[in-house]
Amino acid sequence: MAQVRIWVKPGSAADALAWDPWRKRWVVSCRAPPVGGAANRAVAAMMADWLGLPRPSVDWAQAGSSPSKVLSAEGISDAEADRRLRSRIDLS
Repeated sequence: MAQVRIWVKPGSAADALAWDPWRKRWVVSCRAPPVGGAANRAVAAMMADWLGLPRPSVDWAQAGSSPSKVLSAEGISDAEADRRLRSRIDLS
């Protein structure tokens, strides 16, 4: 099971994925507001899509109201999750 470290930016202008080398975690911008867990639900759904997994395979290991979160992804390794996410962005 992969553990994906994320920094969430709710209420953004667009849904997007980026790598933050300083924080050493994925940055997920989402349009959903940080109200009532809407952003957490939206990010989990986007991450499942980006990882190529069914939504029920992705769940929060650490969430809450902090932008620093950890997502668990069943069925893939940490290395495979990293590979799949890196294939979604331009790291140059």
